[in-house]
Amino acid sequence: MATEVEQHVNVRAHDGVGLIQLNRPEKMNAIGALTRQQLGEAIKQAEKDDAIRVVVLTGSGRAFCSGADVTEMANDGGMRSPEDVGNVLRNEYMPMLTRLRTMPKPVIAAMNGPAVGIGASFALACDIRIATPEAYLMEAFVNIGLAPDGGVSWLLPRLVGTGVAYEMFFTGKQLSAADAHRLGVINRIVPADQLEHEVREFAAQLATQPRQAMAAAKRAVNHALESSFEDALEFE
Repeated sequence: MATEVEQHVNVRAHDGVGLIQLNRPEKMNAIGALTRQQLGEAIKQAEKDDAIRVVVLTGSGRAFCSGADVTEMANDGGMRSPEDVGNVLRNEYMPMLTRLRTMPKPVIAAMNGPAVGIGASFALACDIRIATPEAYLMEAFVNIGLAPDGGVSWLLPRLVGTGVAYEMFFTGKQLSAADAHRLGVINRIVPADQLEHEVREFAAQLATQPRQAMAAAKRAVNHALESSFEDALEFE
């Protein structure tokens, strides 16, 4: 008798909007091996599906994503050495995060709660962030003697500046939704009971915008982040 596979990621599509929802509320949506597999497939399909014009990434329950499932890692999880961790980052996380940043359609992070560690990387890799007042970003790697990973050393300084990024990396302190909004990291803050509605309305609005224009804008911004001002002008 076949064993039913747990659904760690919910996927829905409606009127051009694809929703990808981490579905481990009892684990604060921590990402383990099965979650990585299902999330990677969901992001890949959202990128390929021409009927999906806008992608929304969110969590279920009280958290957006609390980071990697350290309990699973400690018990086994296929990561017994630094080399194993490196392979997972390179072969699983890197393709997902790169797809979010480069797919030719807007990606919205609906931050229903904290985004910690690799969870913060997923939020920061999205194009737009809409959050509840209770949401926050946190880079807690220093608390366990590790350097930042998941591309956050590239993503975070470009959004908050090097000073704030260093402080977060060195101390593991939280960046509240209010402070993140003030710094321009979070686009808007909405009450928790209105988040789903606000994100749905905004995503529906984007889904009516010219597809090629949005894709071109995203390509241009990504190119500009990695080039000189003159190169950006030429690319445009």
